[in-house]
Amino acid sequence: MSIDTVLRLPPEDSGLSHSIVRLANFHIGKKRFPRRTPMLITNTKNGNWVIRYVMGNNGSIARLNRHSIAVDYDAVSDLEINFGSSNAIRIEKASLLKCLTWLLTHSDLTVRLSMRFAVLGAVLGFVGLLISLI
Repeated sequence: MSIDTVLRLPPEDSGLSHSIVRLANFHIGKKRFPRRTPMLITNTKNGNWVIRYVMGNNGSIARLNRHSIAVDYDAVSDLEINFGSSNAIRIEKASLLKCLTWLLTHSDLTVRLSMRFAVLGAVLGFVGLLISLI
């Protein structure tokens, strides 16, 4: 799905702890994008991307329509775009590999560190399994 306009999220929805993108309610549902689905948001001009969890419009964003999204300042900064101006943005469901890559390189230290410990634990568990089989 291509997006033309990027709007600013309200302060109560912004921040790394939320990591959401708001779409028009037209796009939300079981057959379209279920709530809290990780979405890959890509700037088609420079290839920068972020992952945000999709939510519908709760009525706090008046100009949100079928061809616009609302994201926080961190996403706009990572994508290198401007609020309100015409942008070439593509949004789609994120793959498991993209989600893992995003979590491993997240800008929040606690998320990044916990994900790296999880990967280390999985690798050490696999090594332990191999040793026990020998």
